[in-house]
Amino acid sequence: MTAAAAPSLLWTIPNGSSAGNVLRSGVLARLLEEVRDLRVALVSPLAADPAFTGEFAHPRVAFEPLPPHVPSGLEGRLLSLVQARYLEARTTETIRIKLAAGHAGAALRFRRVKALAGRALSPRPDSGRWYDVSDRLVGDPDAERLFDRHRPTLVAASTPGLIFAEIPMLRTARRRGVRAMAVDLSWDNLTNKLFPIRRIDRLAVWNRTMKREAQELHGYDGGEIEVVGPPQFDRYFNGEKRSSRVEFCRRSGLDPSRRLLTLTTIPAEAYPRHDVVIDRLLDAIRSGAIAEPCDLLVRVHPRDDLRAYDRYAGAPHIVVEKPFRESARSGDGHGVDVTAENTRHLADTLYHSDVVLNVASTIAIEASIFDTPVVNIAFDEEAAEARPFLTSPLRYYSYTHYQQIVRAGAVRIAKSAGEMIDLVNGYLADPSKDAAGRRRVVVEQCEFTDGRSAERLAGAMAAELIGHRMAAPCTQADAVLR
Repeated sequence: MTAAAAPSLLWTIPNGSSAGNVLRSGVLARLLEEVRDLRVALVSPLAADPAFTGEFAHPRVAFEPLPPHVPSGLEGRLLSLVQARYLEARTTETIRIKLAAGHAGAALRFRRVKALAGRALSPRPDSGRWYDVSDRLVGDPDAERLFDRHRPTLVAASTPGLIFAEIPMLRTARRRGVRAMAVDLSWDNLTNKLFPIRRIDRLAVWNRTMKREAQELHGYDGGEIEVVGPPQFDRYFNGEKRSSRVEFCRRSGLDPSRRLLTLTTIPAEAYPRHDVVIDRLLDAIRSGAIAEPCDLLVRVHPRDDLRAYDRYAGAPHIVVEKPFRESARSGDGHGVDVTAENTRHLADTLYHSDVVLNVASTIAIEASIFDTPVVNIAFDEEAAEARPFLTSPLRYYSYTHYQQIVRAGAVRIAKSAGEMIDLVNGYLADPSKDAAGRRRVVVEQCEFTDGRSAERLAGAMAAELIGHRMAAPCTQADAVLR
């Protein structure tokens, strides 16, 4: 009788955000402890970063590069047919808005003709089997060699194919009959993408809403989905001591005697006029239109350009920071690594902020965990309702995922600069306003508030590894498409 091989995990970490969300939540350490003979290969562009490899060095951990991947040739043509077929269904309000707004990601030539051809590739879109044909026809030699080296029992990816760099790994897993699991899906991933997710063996999701979306929109069975909560938020719930306000302000260059407004940016392609918001806030601070003395902290998104804010350097009552460690650039252009210290600093920021402002950001959930009021921005150089809905930032608040935040009553939406100042003043005067909505968002989006989401995710991954040990992990020669 052939002895069962030691389990082997190929785990793609496509960028620094995924490293921060999952690896640094403790999932890897728990897996190595729970599955004592487990071998892990972390496949990531960060494999070129000595700080990253040093942090996760372990006798049973290896590192492999994850190159960029852009579908082209036959793969690109097949993807365009699948995408056209998927967009034809217009399954969510987000997709309907993006199509009506002429979103660049939906700009397919001859889309209707391609949608008809796409029906041959995906005759039953409700099954979620969008990529069966392309998985048979498109090969990935580099991924095949990686599988031959590591003989994986399980492939863990951040998403079910929403990050292109992970597609060769997931496709090769399918061709070889190796189980695959997505472990870093964000709350918006199942409703806002302009091409369909892959049908893989298992999804780990934050909450029951995401589970329902995976079933209703993408053809998953309930038994294929594990609700674990967001591991990256464990630190917010586990009782970790926060820095004092004086210590935090000293570290950040802020005045602890003044109230703190924090603006968290999003990438410029989604909202390019954060400068308008900053200028209006600074004018209001300096003129006294904001009723209490305030400092403004601008926290720049990992995919936003810090140089766009150079003109605020040295200006009074404002600090601009991008508090991430520069690292190897990933295929999606992400060039920073989100370290544990970055996450602690964000927690301190949200804890000590009096009001947080942003454009339809996940930060609204995180601020709600700390019961910090949130003002959402829906204007730019013009008031929201001074221009068509489809060209206004106001449209973001009708997106399927963000409607959950709006309906919960957790945020106030500022449709003009004047309304933003009024809302900030209202929250400074009464920070308990909308607290019930913030509590509702925490319950609905986080599902668990025990600080043990990483433990649940590690348990789900361990169950996959232990429950599907392979006597002889398959090679390219004996791979069969399931």
